[in-house]
Amino acid sequence: MKKIIIAFIALSTVLQSCQEDTLTQLNTDPNSYYTTVPSTLVTYAQKQLSDYVNTPSVNINNFRLTMQYWQETTYSDESQYNFTQRNVSDQVFLALYVRTLKNLEQAKKLIMVYQPTASEQGTWPTTMKNQLAIIDMMQVYTYQISVDTFGNVPYTQALDIDAFPLPAYDDAKAIYGSLITRLTADLANVDTTGSSFATGDKYYNGDVTKWKKFGNSLLLKLGIALSDSDPALAQSTSQAAITGGVFASSADDCNLAYLAASPNYSQIYANVVASNRNDYVAGKTIVDKMNTTMDVRRDVYFRQNLHYDLGTVTAIAEGTGIATITFTLPTDAPAVPFKVGDDVFNNRTAKKIGTITAFTATTVTVSGYVAGTVKVEDTLGFSFFYKGGTIGVKSSFAYNTNPGNFAYTATTPGILLNYTEVAFYLAEAQARWNIGGDTAANLYAKAITASFLQWGKTAVNATAYITANPYDAANWKKSIGTEAWVAMYNQPLTSWNFYRRLDYPVLLPATGAVSEANNKVPVRLLYPVTEQSTNPTNYQSAGTAIGGNFLYTKLFWDKN
Repeated sequence: MKKIIIAFIALSTVLQSCQEDTLTQLNTDPNSYYTTVPSTLVTYAQKQLSDYVNTPSVNINNFRLTMQYWQETTYSDESQYNFTQRNVSDQVFLALYVRTLKNLEQAKKLIMVYQPTASEQGTWPTTMKNQLAIIDMMQVYTYQISVDTFGNVPYTQALDIDAFPLPAYDDAKAIYGSLITRLTADLANVDTTGSSFATGDKYYNGDVTKWKKFGNSLLLKLGIALSDSDPALAQSTSQAAITGGVFASSADDCNLAYLAASPNYSQIYANVVASNRNDYVAGKTIVDKMNTTMDVRRDVYFRQNLHYDLGTVTAIAEGTGIATITFTLPTDAPAVPFKVGDDVFNNRTAKKIGTITAFTATTVTVSGYVAGTVKVEDTLGFSFFYKGGTIGVKSSFAYNTNPGNFAYTATTPGILLNYTEVAFYLAEAQARWNIGGDTAANLYAKAITASFLQWGKTAVNATAYITANPYDAANWKKSIGTEAWVAMYNQPLTSWNFYRRLDYPVLLPATGAVSEANNKVPVRLLYPVTEQSTNPTNYQSAGTAIGGNFLYTKLFWDKN
């Protein structure tokens, strides 16, 4: 993994100037951007793609806010769907087209002109086909994100700016058809008996068999997306994917393994920790839902930073590893009484001081106590509870539940596509067309179980949850849609797709939502402001073609 650091640092200097370019400036400096080897470009593109999909940065990816998983503390603009102030859409175009698609396209070109060594002559034709197919799969993945974000987007002319300095916007439905055709061809070209990238592939380390599963799983994702707009193509595409072999366990997940040091740590960590800011708390919508169901994933989704009030310390009798603490009761009685076994916390230090072994109305005896950790007049708390910030309202970091420890961990992997997501697609395919390979109820249970295991919980935990929240065949969209929303907590782009397709859960617009949202949760992003000035004719045509360049204009596949 040391090589990844070198590649990223080297390319950050080679390609840095790309980050300031608009889509119409991709090829303005042909001298140095791409004078490198394909594997290095693949590494760079993979990191850029994962960074975009996983970052919570308000400058580029606000879907944790839109899907009401998190809420802002210092500002409220993005929670209220003001994405123009920071030119968010411009940054999305840069991430997808310049930093990802263009680099992958150039990698293809370098592969096509590569002259194999004598020892490579016999295997190069197969290796080349596999490399090209893998790169194309990543491009298909990226283009789907672009279409699902905006609707009609540059496609056939997007990556050849020399020939098309003002690229046209292709019809979104036609792009989907092309992506399915491309991906089907990629899967046919993949030869699992051959090799691919010896270096540079940071998703699967060149494992062609895993890439084939990825391709089929992506094909299933494309098919499911078309369920309401083109049921016949959706079903045939999904069936082909399932027959071809989709993800079967978390061992198949497509992740980027981030490293502990800058600049290669998790983008969540970069924005939550390395930024030295406390900009996010858990959102009220997801917290209330999980509190209602007593979901055991709460302690990994969120931190346990809020405690019930115990009282204000008036006296301390310390012993060895134990203390009896006297306190005055709070003005408002806590929602639950304290009891033996509850942990006690010092609000001044935000640290645990011990565990209750005995108590009276105004005293607690705690074990595990370290002398000097409590002072008279300290306020104490006990146990914990979860409380989310009101969506759209600036919410106190100290008085709301914080994101879980995964957000504070530098090496939290970046998720591109995982088994949990695919398991929900299989449940949906069964509910729609009876092609999922098991009963819809069983596949629903498998999807939820996959989420529990993904977050470190057990199958026993999942079974108890499923028993309390069973599959409802009469309203399967609500069952699958709601549980997918809960499960996709750290995959907000994917969650947004489930929400728009299945129309569950029912999300109310944020408090103070901008008028441009038309009192709705956004179902697309506006086209980039730079496109309005640099590519105005195609910009205008695209907006007209989709029914208006608005946050509330539904995509072609979002029918309900």
